[in-house]
Amino acid sequence: MSENQKTAGKTFFNESFIGAVFEETDFDGAVFKENNLYCVAVTECNLDQSRIEESSMHNAQFRNMGMRNASFQAVDLRGISFRDANLVGASVMHLNMSTSDFAHINMADSTFNSCGMAGVQFNGCHWENAAIDGIPVSDMIAAYKELHKES
Repeated sequence: MSENQKTAGKTFFNESFIGAVFEETDFDGAVFKENNLYCVAVTECNLDQSRIEESSMHNAQFRNMGMRNASFQAVDLRGISFRDANLVGASVMHLNMSTSDFAHINMADSTFNSCGMAGVQFNGCHWENAAIDGIPVSDMIAAYKELHKES
C-alpha cells in the first residue's frame, strides 16, 4: 500500500501541521478535529468526504483539489485561498471566512450556515439556483441592476 493510500479515512486529532505541505495525497474520508493547520499548503490532493472540525486553517492555501461532500464545522478560514477546487455538495457551518479568496471553485449544491464572510468578494460567479437566506441570488442581482440602471 502506498503512503498516499494510508491517509484515506484516517482521523487526525489535536495535531499541529503549521506550515506543512501536502501534495498529491489522498485524504478521502479523513477527519481532522481540533488541529492547527495554520499556513498549510495543499496541492492536488483528494479531500472528498473529509471532515474538518474545530480547527484553525488561517492563511492556508488549497490548489487543484477535490473536496466533494466535505464538511467544515467551527473552522477558522480567515485569509484562506482556494484555487481550482471542487467543493460540490460541501457542508460549511460556523466558519469565519473573512478576507478569504476563492477562484475557479465549484460549490454547486453546497450549504453555508452561520458563516462570517466580511470582506469576501464574489466576481464572475454563476448563481443558478443559489439563494441567500432563502432569496434567490439572481433576484437580488436583478433588483440591484434595476435600482441602479442609468436613466
